[in-house]
Amino acid sequence: MPINFFSKKIIFLLQVSILVFIATACSNHYDRIEITFKAPQWTEGWVYFRVPDFGSSFADSVLLNSKGEGKITFNTKEPQVIAITTDKKDYPLIVSAKPGEKITLTYSNGWQADGSPETIQVVNFQNNINKVSQTLKNFQAKIDAIDSTEILVKDSLVKVYTQLKDSLRNGLQSDAYMFVASNPFELTSVFIVNATLDSEQLLPYTSYSRLYRKVDSCLTLLYPKKQVVFDYKKTIEYHRLNDSISQIENSLRPGMVVPPLQFQTLDGKYISIPGIWAKWILLCFWDKESIGNSKNLKNLYSTYKPLGFEVVSFGVKVDSLMLDNLAKSDTLGWYQVSLNDTYSINKLQLYGIARLPGSLFIDKSGKVIAKHLTVNALGLKLDSLTRVLKPKPVLRPRIDSVLTNTPQ
Repeated sequence: MPINFFSKKIIFLLQVSILVFIATACSNHYDRIEITFKAPQWTEGWVYFRVPDFGSSFADSVLLNSKGEGKITFNTKEPQVIAITTDKKDYPLIVSAKPGEKITLTYSNGWQADGSPETIQVVNFQNNINKVSQTLKNFQAKIDAIDSTEILVKDSLVKVYTQLKDSLRNGLQSDAYMFVASNPFELTSVFIVNATLDSEQLLPYTSYSRLYRKVDSCLTLLYPKKQVVFDYKKTIEYHRLNDSISQIENSLRPGMVVPPLQFQTLDGKYISIPGIWAKWILLCFWDKESIGNSKNLKNLYSTYKPLGFEVVSFGVKVDSLMLDNLAKSDTLGWYQVSLNDTYSINKLQLYGIARLPGSLFIDKSGKVIAKHLTVNALGLKLDSLTRVLKPKPVLRPRIDSVLTNTPQ
């Protein structure tokens, strides 16, 4: 009897505890967040706070006093990521604030944070990136200052710089990975996983896509309606698209040979690539949005065609009528091909073309010489190639300079 009594009592207490927990978790209770600034470099200046969930508008602002101090408070019922700026363009600080937290941000040779464990981690990480970036800039300045005649010294320093950069970058990369992998449910992980050093991603999506997706699934589960989570999904989609583009573009690089393909030209002829009689062939791809002026290319074509240069122009999603009108209006003399159906458009991937306009410059065997050349760069390349093939003139010695072997 006593056992049953205590068992029921324990069960009842557990049920009450669970209900209290659920009620607390699901309540609409707001709590105050307090952020204090001590920033001498921003004395008597405005500091603006932007919360991603508020869209493009700023949540609040504070005017720092003559000592560079100020305080702001606001209420929230769930964690917030707050971006801080003085000019509404550059955001040197990101704060992770939970309901009830009092955060102090102090500037002294870098930012220090107090009051929020996650904010401390994020601020320290950002400080490390800034220090590494400044170290590399200082080193690069020393290299640039070396006289151009000191080639050996400069080359030696460049090697040291490269090793230093790789070492420092690997350290930051390790810190970023450890933070995100151990905090996939924290909102600031979306910023750390996407952190950059001098415009280069510390954790490239190509190599860390699983980590990106893990953070996405965790935050979607915890904060399904937060704008910062929606924005992160767009970031992942952007990286995924760039990754697929890179894979397509890297499928055919200079030095590789194009796959043998056959096309039907505008005038009904069938051509094979490689297979066209020409020493060098430019394959150029365009669509309605990327139609450019072909005057400069026409000049190159007329100059180098007698020397073995040919052009094949591919209109992507351009019908034969439009292509015909364009060829006639511009009096284009080279091959014109319409890629207007799914089957033919898929051939673009075989050529490593993921963005339009694009081009491939190949030799008669189909070997890729270069990709996406401008008209000027193409002209220089053709000039270089034709010079190599031009026979050197035979210099005949003057008669009066010929040594004779007359007997003495």
